[in-house]
Parts: sequence; C-alpha cells; structure tokens
Amino acid sequence: WTKTELLNITDSTVMFDEYLTFERESFKDIKRLIGLEDVHVSGEGYYDPHTDLFDVDMQVDGIMITNCAITNEEIDVPFDFDSHVIFSFTDSDDLDLIVVENDIIELIPVIFRLIKLEVPLKAVSSGNIEYPKGEGWRIISEEDILELKKQE
Repeated sequence: WTKTELLNITDSTVMFDEYLTFERESFKDIKRLIGLEDVHVSGEGYYDPHTDLFDVDMQVDGIMITNCAITNEEIDVPFDFDSHVIFSFTDSDDLDLIVVENDIIELIPVIFRLIKLEVPLKAVSSGNIEYPKGEGWRIISEEDILELKKQE
C-alpha cells in the first residue's frame, strides 16, 4: 500500500486475505528452508495519520519444505502463526518499528522474514524411516537402543 492510498481510505482500516507464492530461487541462501507452498495471509491494518503509523495484525499459515534431519529427504512441515507488525512512515530509532521506504508498505518481505523465523532447527519425517548406514556404521533409533539395553 502507498501512503496516499491509506490516507484516502475512509475508516483507515485495510482488510486483506491473500495466497502468496515464493519462487524456489528465494531459498538458495537459506540452509534449512527449501521452499514454501500454500502460504495464506489474512488480517487487517490500521493507519493512524496523527502518528504516521500503520499497525498490522495478521495470521500466516502454509507449508514449508525442509530436509529430514535423518534421511535428508524433502519433507513438508506445516506452520501457522499470528504476528503484529507496525510500519512507520517517519524515521525512527525504535527497533520494534519497520521504517517504510518511498512511502510504500511492502508486506511480503516482512512475511518472508517471519516465516524464516519459524523454520525448525531439525525436522524428521513421520512414519517408518529407513535410517542411513554405511560400511562399518549405521544410525540407530531410540527403540533400537532400548532393545539393546533389554538384551544386556
């Protein structure tokens, strides 16, 4: 949104409900995130002309594609979070505010940063996993460890 658009809205409130797409090239420098699918963003923003702030409450959900920590195969990890963001049209030293450049509010880069914060450090696919093994080594599950302890 531009500042002019926000000034022309009668009640200063903007409602939004959108599906977003992100190209796979966006993730080339991000180690734990391969892609995003079905990203849905909904919420509302309120512009206060007296403070020159645009206050946004939003809910974001979708599916992130990451690698399984055990098999290194791609897996889908659902995410769902709420966020509150405040944009400022004037320069500010307040770290909680996002300063708007060129009087245009860009919500998608902010959403992308918020999603990156939701990426898990490790994700493991559900169900039966064939653990990797090699010559003289293998990865064992917790169940295998418990079974070995019982046998001892």
